[in-house]
Order: sequence, then structure tokens, then C-alpha cells
Amino acid sequence: MSIRSALLLATVAGAAFLFVRDAAALPSDTPVVMYTDIASGPNSGGENNHGAYLSIFGKNFGSNGLGSLVKVKIGGVEVDNYRYLGLAKGRVDIQQISVQIGAIGNPTPGTSLPVQVLVNGIGSNVDQTFMVNPGRILFVDNVLGNDTTAVPGDIAHPYRHVQIADITKAAYGAMARGDILVMRGTGTAWTDLGNDTYFTKFYGKHGTAPTGASGTGPFTLMAYPGEDVFIDVVGNATQKGAISGVDTTHYDGGLWITIADLRIESGGNAGVIAVQIDGDHWRVVNNELTAATATNSAFAAGINGNGTNSYWVGNHIHNIAGGALQQNHGIYIDGDGSYEIAYNTIEHVSGGNGMQIYVNGDNGSDVGNNVNFHHNLVHDISKHGINIADGSQNNIKLWNNVVYNTTFASLRFNTNTLHGAKIYNNTFFNADTSGSSNYGAITNDWNLPADAIDMENNIVWPASGMAYTDGSVGFAAGIGTISKNLWFGGIGGYTFDAHPVTGNPLFISASAADFHLQPASAAIDAGSTAVATLLSNDFDVVVPRPVGSGIDIGAHEYEAGYVYDRIFAGRFE
Repeated sequence: MSIRSALLLATVAGAAFLFVRDAAALPSDTPVVMYTDIASGPNSGGENNHGAYLSIFGKNFGSNGLGSLVKVKIGGVEVDNYRYLGLAKGRVDIQQISVQIGAIGNPTPGTSLPVQVLVNGIGSNVDQTFMVNPGRILFVDNVLGNDTTAVPGDIAHPYRHVQIADITKAAYGAMARGDILVMRGTGTAWTDLGNDTYFTKFYGKHGTAPTGASGTGPFTLMAYPGEDVFIDVVGNATQKGAISGVDTTHYDGGLWITIADLRIESGGNAGVIAVQIDGDHWRVVNNELTAATATNSAFAAGINGNGTNSYWVGNHIHNIAGGALQQNHGIYIDGDGSYEIAYNTIEHVSGGNGMQIYVNGDNGSDVGNNVNFHHNLVHDISKHGINIADGSQNNIKLWNNVVYNTTFASLRFNTNTLHGAKIYNNTFFNADTSGSSNYGAITNDWNLPADAIDMENNIVWPASGMAYTDGSVGFAAGIGTISKNLWFGGIGGYTFDAHPVTGNPLFISASAADFHLQPASAAIDAGSTAVATLLSNDFDVVVPRPVGSGIDIGAHEYEAGYVYDRIFAGRFE
């Protein structure tokens, strides 16, 4: 069999990334669709009357031939035109295709249609869907726009402002349910302020579920495909943040919101994207979110808040500052709801934790439930990588995450209400770089119930000379199932692990943040099969579990002959 290699060279934030793929060694050349930016929209109106723009994210999309070798079908019908094939904003090993959908056969509105990518005639999975739903496309241009002469649906007559203090005016004032507001990236940063010192606050309006009927659907704020739309909200002590919802228990607005494909720097004290209280159905996808100018009093995150059916996927959250309080996190869940948080890169957080669940009754609820946190890359964090804290309770699942270079714990517990948390196949490396005797790679600071955790198949490798576990309470048998975790490179015991695995996991190169396994790794085929009810693949997504005679320990499954994505320079160094 001949060896075919695909090279993709790109520049992201001034850093070069080289991805090498040995196609003959892949488990399959089949493209894999993982998620989309929007889930519904019109198939007419807008630019050239060809409807909504849609971005599809996944793997094995190829590196050229968009529209010829690489095609997209919705409901079995090819889209109208193609705009972009390249890297996504979140994890740099995930690809993005952007299209304008067109009529796609004029299907019945309100029907969920399968989204499929075809590469050289080979079709992807079809479990991701898109719904045709009535709505308009409103263009906003901060260089050429004019709020007075703007015409909804006309790219030649855009609005100037997304929102101003008077929410009845500008594009926001014109928006109705199902509308998509498309911002242009013309090289000039967006620095406007709308309601309540936010760039945009979703106050006084809320979307609904799309049903195919006029007057239904989410409010969508997104970037024009292929353009760098940069919202630059440099904060001060009295300013809040970039994008916000409202406390929906007391105010109107903030439901069914989609934020996609933007680049946002948010100062102030309220975070980058603040869903707020009971902000149900927020879809936050493929954004680059930073808060390097956050005030020292910031008490928020790149994404923070709470709500049902929260879908926070494929974002790059980085350089989140916040000062000595250490309460400005990468992602912060502060109330009850349901959360799908996946395929994000969360890095260089100097203001707090990578991901935190902390619920104390101040934000509409006393407990936090239903969190799926998986396939995320979390590193270089000034506090804990993942903090499962006060009020964390039921149906919390952490799997296939890579967490490394954390000042304190990779994973910390500080809750006495936790039940049945599933913590499967994560890689925790170089934890407690501070050298503090108060922390271990896994830390517990409260009395966990007898059924608190099911922790299996994790690699635990602390910073040199540091403890595997610690905390004011620590770990002991009797807090759930702890089995077949691999313990290496640290100090202290792990007798609470019913079937511990020892030995070097033999990463390809920990110093280069490549945590794939070498052939002689102690992690290979050594894991528990109990996790199979949740896991079907590994961190790379395209590698199934198991490969070989058993499930491997850690976030990566070893497959002989597979040439993994390598990052030679850039933000992972």
C-alpha cells in the first residue's frame, strides 16, 4: 500500500502549525463531522438570496479541493457555495468547512436534516443535523454600515452597530426570532458599547426553539465566513464585559442565543461571555475568547453562567486574567442546568481555574448537575485545572480530557454533595507546579459521600517530587469506585485504588505536549472495560476504543502505525 501524506500549513496568531497525516496508516479515511456552529437558519435571503452561512467541524476533511474533492450535503442535497476550508478556532487539530447553504432542495421547514461531508466521494457520519427555519440575515459593518439606511438581508446596506444603549435601535432593535446577525471583519476592531456597558446584552428579547414556523428560532450573532471579526472591549473598574444575557428569573431576554465564530477580548469585571442566570439554550461555538485586560475584581470567566441545554463547544479560551482574587476562570458553571462542554482549548489562565463548577445559591440554584466535560485541552492554569466545588451534585462526567501544567491540582474536589461522578480516561500531567504541600495532582478538600466518584483509567503524573493526592481531607477507600488508574512520577500512596497500574506511560514527548503513547507504554490495554458505556473513541476522536485487547489508560488510545497530529510550534509550547 502506498503512503499518502497530507500537509496542512497555517498561521494562527502568528504561530505556525504543521500537521502530518499518514493517510494509509489511518484507521479510516472517512471524514468525521463533530459539530456545527449554528443548528438552524433560513435557506433563502441574505447574500445573493442563498440563505444562512454554516460551518462544519471535524476531521479527515482533506487540505484542498473545497467544492470539488470536498463537498457538503444537507438532507442529501449539496450546498450552494463554499467559503472556507482550514483550521477551527478551538482545538488546532480540528478542521472547519464554511458554506452558504442555498435552497438545499427546499425541504419542509422544521425538519432536522443530516449534515454530511464527502471527501473524494467518501461520506461522513450523518448524526449532526441542521433545520431550515424562517428568519432574516442582518449584516453589520463597523466601517461601511449605517443604521439609518440599513436594509435587513442586504449585504450592500449593512447596519453600523450591533447594539447601542437604546436597545430598540441599530441591528439589535431590528432583530426578530430566527434572525441571524452577521458581523463583518474589515480590519477595524469593534469597540462599541451597547446596553449596560456590554458590547451586547441580550435584554428585552429572547429566542425560542426553531419549529419551522415564522417567529420562532434563536437569536444568532456570528462572523461573516473567512473574516476576522474582533470585538475589543478594553475594560475599566466600572465597565462590565463583552456579551451578556440577563437573570431570566427576573427580566425578559437571554434565552436561545447563539454566539459563533467571533474573536473577543473582554476587559471589565463580568467576563467575556456571561450567560447569567437560567440562560437556557446558549450555543457558544468556535469563538476565540480572551480577557487579558480584565480588572483585578473580575469574578467570571471566558464563559460563565448557568442554564439548561448549554452547548459550549469548540472554543479557544486563553489569557484570562483577573488578579489576586483568582476568581476569573476559563469556564465557570455557577448554577443548575445541563452542559455539553467539549473540544475546547483552555490555556494560559492567570485569573483562576481552567474549568470550575461552584454553586452557592447566589445564582438561582443551590446545586450544579448534568455536566459533560470531554475532549478538552486544559493547560498552563494558575490555580486548578478542573475544580469540582461547592454544590456539584449529580450526573457529572469528565472524560478524554488532557490537563497539564497546573499551578495546583489537575483535578480538585471541594464538595460534599457529589454523587456518581464519572471520571474516565483523562491524562493529568505536571500538576502542582507551585510545589505546595497542600495539593496533589488529585486533591480533595471536603467530605465526599460514599458514592461520590467513579474514577477509572486516568493517568496521574504530578510535577517532579509532588504528591499524587492531597488536600485538607484527602483520599481514602469508601468514596466510590477508584480502579485501574495509572500512577507515575509522584510521591505518596494510592491504596484507595482497588487495582492500581504502575509503570511509565511513555508519552511521545511530554515536553512538547504530545501525550500519545509509545508502543511499550504501561497504559496500553491496561484499563477497565467498565468505561465502555461512555467512551467510544479517544481524545483524537477518529481513534476508536478499544484498539487491541483492551482499553488503554489516559486520554489517548494507542494504534500501531497511526501517525498522529504533531504541533511543531505555537501556542502549545
